[in-house]
Amino acid sequence: MARQKLDQNSPLIGRFDQSFLIHMIRDFFVILVAVTVLEFTLKAALVYYKFRVSGPERTQEVAEGIADNVRSIMRNEGGPVAARTVYPILRRNWDNLGYRIAITPAPVTIRSIEEGFDFTPEGIPQGDWPDATHNLGHVAITAEQFCLACHSEADVGDVLGEVMVRRDLSTDFTQWAEDMRLTGLLSLGKIVLHSFLLFLILRARLEPLLGLRAVVSNLARAYGGLTHRAEIRTADEFGVLARDLNLFLDRVCRLMEELDEVLARVVAVNADIVKIQSDLRDRIDSLTGRIRRLERSAMLSAKAEPRLSQAWFDAARRAVSDLDTSRKGPAETDIGSVVEDLRAVVTNAEAQIETSERVFADLGELGDESEKLKRAMAEMIRLEERMEGIVETGSVLVQRIRPADSAE
Repeated sequence: MARQKLDQNSPLIGRFDQSFLIHMIRDFFVILVAVTVLEFTLKAALVYYKFRVSGPERTQEVAEGIADNVRSIMRNEGGPVAARTVYPILRRNWDNLGYRIAITPAPVTIRSIEEGFDFTPEGIPQGDWPDATHNLGHVAITAEQFCLACHSEADVGDVLGEVMVRRDLSTDFTQWAEDMRLTGLLSLGKIVLHSFLLFLILRARLEPLLGLRAVVSNLARAYGGLTHRAEIRTADEFGVLARDLNLFLDRVCRLMEELDEVLARVVAVNADIVKIQSDLRDRIDSLTGRIRRLERSAMLSAKAEPRLSQAWFDAARRAVSDLDTSRKGPAETDIGSVVEDLRAVVTNAEAQIETSERVFADLGELGDESEKLKRAMAEMIRLEERMEGIVETGSVLVQRIRPADSAE
């Protein structure tokens, strides 16, 4: 059955009652108890099996043994008198062994004993036996030649009495319960002893694992360094795990060193970028200032020259128009030539002015582009500042997690 996954923030994690050692001892204790209960159950089943299979034969053997004892008593002279003393002892002994016995004399025995010994033989009365599951054995005692001395009215082969033996199933289970009481106490002591020994063994064998846990806990702490290493105390799986953990930490440390080198290169490149940006920013500022000054100087010069003003052009046009209107006389040809030359001069001046205005417009656009370039440089500077922040954060992170000896 798959266990339910726990959240990493679960309050159950790390509790004493959730430790592997406690779980192991608890499971071992439960298994031992279950095995003990199973053992008792199997013994009870074995008792019932013996009662059903070999119980009748055993009861019959007990009956035959008691019959032999009775014959032995009767071999002695005065046997019927001795039987009155021995029968209670037999009954008590076999009762202690869990058997119910009864010896019932035959009528011929009663008559013979009353006539010869002047008392009525009772044997061992059956009494009030309870109605229960049982095995029953019985043996008929027949007269032999030596019996005729006391049993005067009997002949050889006559039945002198009957021995009946009964073994109850409850008696077997009672003896089983008494045996299990002592066995149970011993088993309980054994379970406690084994659990304590298991605790000592697990504590000794889990010591490397606890060391690994301490190393991992130190690594898991906030801003913990990677200088901790697990001690390899055994050559088993715990030793292999400690070795692999140390190799992993060494690899992480090497990666941190390589990352530190990369960050150092980034810092160096960033310093070169800052130097180049500073020089380029100074050059752009100087170029932008010169362009703006040139543009303002050209515009002011154009506006300050009276001969190139719009009023001057208007006056020149009026003069050419007046000369053209007043052309009369012999000098008309000369005046016409002068007017044409003056008109050409005005036209060229106007063309040059248009060219200058286009140059001024281009200078203005160049100044605007230089302003855009300046703003782009400002954005690049802000990006460089962000890059410096990222590099600084990475450097701080490396300083926190790399080993102290490499930091030195």
